[in-house]
Amino acid sequence: MASTLEEKLRTAFTPEQAHLLVEVIREAYDDVVRARDFNELKSIVADLGQAQKRTEERVEELAQAQKRTEERVEELAQAQKRTEERVEELAQAQKRTEERVEELAQAQKRTEERVEELAQAQKRTEERVEELAQAQKRTEERVEELAQAQKRTEERVDQLAVAVDRLSAAQERTERAVKQLARQVGGLSEALGGSLEDLALEVVPEILEYRWGMEIDFCDRDTLPLRNNGEYEFDLVIRAQVEGRPVLVLGEVKSNITESEVERFLNLVAQVEASEEIRPLFFGYRLERAAKDLIRERGAVMITTRGKYFPA
Repeated sequence: MASTLEEKLRTAFTPEQAHLLVEVIREAYDDVVRARDFNELKSIVADLGQAQKRTEERVEELAQAQKRTEERVEELAQAQKRTEERVEELAQAQKRTEERVEELAQAQKRTEERVEELAQAQKRTEERVEELAQAQKRTEERVEELAQAQKRTEERVDQLAVAVDRLSAAQERTERAVKQLARQVGGLSEALGGSLEDLALEVVPEILEYRWGMEIDFCDRDTLPLRNNGEYEFDLVIRAQVEGRPVLVLGEVKSNITESEVERFLNLVAQVEASEEIRPLFFGYRLERAAKDLIRERGAVMITTRGKYFPA
């Protein structure tokens, strides 16, 4: 009986606890033989059975809670795995971001170096512009001097013209005196023409340097071959560079430029054989309106002794 009871108790208690309960029951049974005491013992055992049943139910609840806990832990483990994967993705993105930031830093450094180069170039440009401004100022002063000289020359020419008129009006003078006066006037005309060409050689290069940005290699009178196997001595020949391209300027110097002279000279220029671009130019005191229109129409230019440039 004791062994059977102990086996039943082991279903709810540990072997040590079951064995101890059997000993307690045996001692109680031996000491208390009355039926009432035995019934009380049965009641105790029954209470122990109910307690064991509640314990088993509680254990089952704990088992279910443990199962839910394990499922939740598994969910957390999966979430943790996804979190780690996401963290790794963010780490890779951060690495790419840092590499891109480094590239931008290098690009910024190159930009700053380029800006510094441009700043230095701007400084050199400003210095060059200042030099050009000073050169322009000197040119304007020189042109003003030439204008004053021209004014004095015109006044002298007017005086000479008056003198010639007076001499022409003197009919009573001898033929010898008239011929002598003609020779004097002719000599004056030649001197004036040479003076005008010299003035053109001084004025025109400076104006073209300013107007066209021309770099002059040669400027003087010169004789050039023509397509008809002939040649012509030009009053003004300039060989230069404009924006890196070779240019040949051929100039005609006259005190008073007429339409017919413009037509004649432009036809003459068309016969010049040259590998560079040819630009015809006129220089003189006065310019007829028709001559001015023809110069503009044919793409030529005119510079007056006062430094005025046509077409403006």
